[in-house]
Amino acid sequence: ETVSVLQKLNAHSSDVISCDFGCGYYLATGSGDKSVGVYEWKQGLGFVEKSYSPLIGHKYSVTCVRFSPLAPILASASVDGHTILWSLRTGQCLHSLVQASGNGVRIVCFSKKDNLLASAGEGGTLCLWSINLSNYSLIKTINGHDDESIQGAAFSPDGLLLVTGDVTGSYKIWSTLAAKEDTDPALITIRDAHDLGINSLEFSNQYTVHMADDSSLIERTYIMVSSGNDHVVRVWQVSTCQSGKNTSLLLPPSPPVLLAKLQGHHSAVTQIRISTDGELIASTSIDKTTRIWQLSTNRCLKTLDGHSRYVTSCAFSSDQSLLVTGSNDRTVIIWDLTGALGLDSQLSQSPTFNSQLVPSLESMQDETHSERSMRLLHKLDVHSASINSVDFNADYFVTAGTDHRIMIWKWNGLDELQLVHDIEEAHRYSIHQIEFCHKTGLLASCSLDGTAVLWDPETGSPRKSGFHVSGSGVKCVRFSPDSNYLAAGGDDDIIQIYDTETLQNVANLVGDGEGVTCLAFSPQSDYIISGSADGHCRLYHLGSTSSNPVITLDDAHDLGVTSMDFSEISHAQYPDRDGKYEVATCGNDCLIKVWNVKTQENNISLVWTLRGHGGSVTCVRYSPKLSEVIASTGTDKTCRLWDAYSGECRCLVESQEGILTCCAFSPDATLLATGSLDKRVLLWELPKDLAFHSFLATGANHSHNIVAKWSVDNVNKWLEIYNIAPSNLTGPALLQFSIPKILDQLSIDDEAQRAELTARLEDLRKEVNGVEPPHEFICPITHQLMRDPVIANDGYSYERSAIEAWFLNGHTTSPMTNNCLTSTNLEPNTELRKEISKYLTK
Repeated sequence: ETVSVLQKLNAHSSDVISCDFGCGYYLATGSGDKSVGVYEWKQGLGFVEKSYSPLIGHKYSVTCVRFSPLAPILASASVDGHTILWSLRTGQCLHSLVQASGNGVRIVCFSKKDNLLASAGEGGTLCLWSINLSNYSLIKTINGHDDESIQGAAFSPDGLLLVTGDVTGSYKIWSTLAAKEDTDPALITIRDAHDLGINSLEFSNQYTVHMADDSSLIERTYIMVSSGNDHVVRVWQVSTCQSGKNTSLLLPPSPPVLLAKLQGHHSAVTQIRISTDGELIASTSIDKTTRIWQLSTNRCLKTLDGHSRYVTSCAFSSDQSLLVTGSNDRTVIIWDLTGALGLDSQLSQSPTFNSQLVPSLESMQDETHSERSMRLLHKLDVHSASINSVDFNADYFVTAGTDHRIMIWKWNGLDELQLVHDIEEAHRYSIHQIEFCHKTGLLASCSLDGTAVLWDPETGSPRKSGFHVSGSGVKCVRFSPDSNYLAAGGDDDIIQIYDTETLQNVANLVGDGEGVTCLAFSPQSDYIISGSADGHCRLYHLGSTSSNPVITLDDAHDLGVTSMDFSEISHAQYPDRDGKYEVATCGNDCLIKVWNVKTQENNISLVWTLRGHGGSVTCVRYSPKLSEVIASTGTDKTCRLWDAYSGECRCLVESQEGILTCCAFSPDATLLATGSLDKRVLLWELPKDLAFHSFLATGANHSHNIVAKWSVDNVNKWLEIYNIAPSNLTGPALLQFSIPKILDQLSIDDEAQRAELTARLEDLRKEVNGVEPPHEFICPITHQLMRDPVIANDGYSYERSAIEAWFLNGHTTSPMTNNCLTSTNLEPNTELRKEISKYLTK
């Protein structure tokens, strides 16, 4: 009954919009001044700001702050469309999640049982994220509120349900299991729960589980609380049924039952929070008060008056001894709910997370290994508008963008880059794409002015203009790998194919009227695939007399296809045979998809879905040579490198400035260029040996006798890695001929080069002969060759990402012995890492 002010903080220079308590008496505040404050309890002083506070990273008002219950992470959301994850220990920005819609974020919440984070807000978009300590990926984007802003969201205490409420007063309940399995997650919609809109939602930690006698059904009953602009707090009972035989299936629940209406506030109720034991509800209001309710009796126990303007937010400490409130009077008040605390009270300072097994962020952040990191070499700020396209050939690097300009640079290695031509009015309107012909060296460009132009990069002058003129914008231009064809497509929905020598039109391929957004040629130059704004992909046979596609892939990407690229080989069906290809596509659904194309069967099947981007994926490109790496850029300001053999994200770099629009590999796969909306071009040195290690590791992991099936083309692509001229050798010849004979046939005289290729040939033969990698090199969890081995508390070595995922999924035992672990500290196994590296490169 005795509640008193323990401390008052003048925390911000603008409204305090959100506040939260974390484990161990950590306190966070978010404000309209764009900053996040972080405080910890100091005996004798009370709550003192951390040395790294305030956290600065948002461009506009911070709308929500929430601590993770499972890890030392703080999430902050903003109307700038970003949710930033901060290290609670260091204040470092771990990652910035960009709302898939690009709209402002109003609410974020963590699941208490797994590594899920929900972000929602303007436009009715709900994003569900997987938050692993080594990876942050978008699981699902849900548009279920008819474009109405979502103001409240909460996970059920067991993590099975997620509820969201919007400004119309409706709330929806979703199945997180269905969302993770990519099925329809919608369970039920309750309309008009609050007149004039919902402001906040919260589940109690207390719930019941009842199992039928025959274990056929499991019934769960939850308590949920909502508040809105109708001055009322409502208490609901939510019940769900789950099939006992199919634990991943949640049956649609019966409508929630309204248990109580808590009335007393004289204006809109801005937020509600429930204490850890489920006994108390705190509610804040525009009427400048905070009320504390007893959930069991629905009685108001206390009305707190301490703010001079409306109260925006509140939170209970984990032991329910404290309540924090924030207000637009720019202050934060910490209330003592026990009547016995003072600034000299000794409160626990060590965070104790719900999962006692949390890998350290410090070890997670220690990703400085050269083969896993990209080094920024050049930052080019020479364009006056956004960059739309970049490309390399053996001698030149080129950039183009919205400022109508094409810039051609001479490059002679990692550190040598010189601007040789600045073509200021290359087109009358924005240039959408540029591409080199790797055989002739010519450069093609296309523009929204409806034209495509061929350029001589040596002189910077047009070689041919006017050969392609459209009444609509031209979005894409691509050369075929054999350099015989040039294709252009755009808003007129016609793909025009030209002979590169004569520039005569040799074919016109038609779509379905939605416009062509991207193109890609197959490695043999016999097929071309197109993507469109309606999300469809179409494959055309260039040897056919028909202008219609031979395969149509409907709804490849929701909201449109943005980019595509063929792999030089098919990793799923290695090696590539006639009629079997691999193509990667990306779109506005935040996904990259890798497809296996079987032209002889007129079939395209999905191989991988690469998830991780938090916004539209703007560009996707395979690396040269053996296409071991896929690069992608997105509106989430990140560039990601993916392992083409496993579909795993191997490297990520984040642009702090602008949305990334495009990317391109250098021909020798040593550089990657990215362009962005902030007018900037970045050139990165790629992780050392990333491609080669990926190739060898995959061979070791799967022990396929792939070399025996190599064609002459496959062998030549392998030789190209070592800058060796093509030959007529096949895979069987590499295995059966003596190594000296092979070296002589390849006309290799240099001793160092002979030694290098001898080692590579011996490695290929070792893998084909079935020599498995040493047992200690294999991760006990993934059963794959380790890349980043760490030693866990049980003394065994694991792949870092695998053991971190093991911990975050709630396991508290050793994967090897099943004994309980006493610590989650992970120690890098540097010696084993060196041995694996030697094994891969010897």
